[in-house]
Amino acid sequence: MSSKILGNVWDACAAHDVKGAKLMIMARLADYSNDDGVSYPSVETICRQLGLGESTVRTAISELESAGWLLRESRRKGNRNTSNLYHLNADRLEALARIERDKVTALKKQRWSETYSHPSDSEPSKSEPSESGPSNGFHPSDSGKNGVLTRQNLTPDPQVNSKHDPSVNSKHESQDTGASAKASAPARSAKQDYSPEFETAWQAYPKRAGGNSKSGAFKAWKARLKDGVKPEDMLAGVKRYAAYARVTGSIGTQFVKQAATFFGPDRHFEESWQAPSAPGGGHNSTIARLSGLGRMSDDFGESGENLNF
Repeated sequence: MSSKILGNVWDACAAHDVKGAKLMIMARLADYSNDDGVSYPSVETICRQLGLGESTVRTAISELESAGWLLRESRRKGNRNTSNLYHLNADRLEALARIERDKVTALKKQRWSETYSHPSDSEPSKSEPSESGPSNGFHPSDSGKNGVLTRQNLTPDPQVNSKHDPSVNSKHESQDTGASAKASAPARSAKQDYSPEFETAWQAYPKRAGGNSKSGAFKAWKARLKDGVKPEDMLAGVKRYAAYARVTGSIGTQFVKQAATFFGPDRHFEESWQAPSAPGGGHNSTIARLSGLGRMSDDFGESGENLNF
């Protein structure tokens, strides 16, 4: 195997529209070749190792030969053919590979120059010496009036001699501020920007008992928009469903569909949602009548069991 030829194949062929089966065959021939690019694997061996059909391999080799990437030489041994002798175009491969490597090198140099050739505008601050001189020196003005030394003046200042570094406080305060900012960040990021069309549909959607995730509904809404559904069609479906819920008396109950399900892949917003025409039909209307009779029994002080239907 010639690692030089193989490396030139990967650098040159892929950059010059040699792809798929032809690139795999070139790499396999380079794997068998010497430094001059000469190899002689059989077609059956190439098919077995690359998992390709014989017709695919023969066609690809013919196209590579026509494009000038290799030269095929038929061999015979007695009265039977043996494996072909393949001469890869080593000079062409090396020249094209060198061009591609030079491009990569130039690109790396350009990126390096763009990154490091412009120093930062901010220069490190140079601390200037204090004009008042050493802070640890003795100043008569600090010892009291008229420069008289007293016990009070000689008492060390707890702020000066304390082992506590005031910069620690500022460090903790900055950390606390950063922590509070991070804590408030999820609350801000959790707030979604709902589209005006979805807000209109959400306001018109019938209320239900239990949870009804607005974010989940908006996610399903956006998924249907990607499917090509128009927002006015989903809004029309919401209005039909809201009218149906009012007629059947299911508003505010668990019988109202989750909005995420309503806008889900089953597309319940495309249903007609016609209210039952016959009085007394349907489970929800029965609930409404029974609840009305219960209120009547409460008004008259009677039990619902004594009512005759």
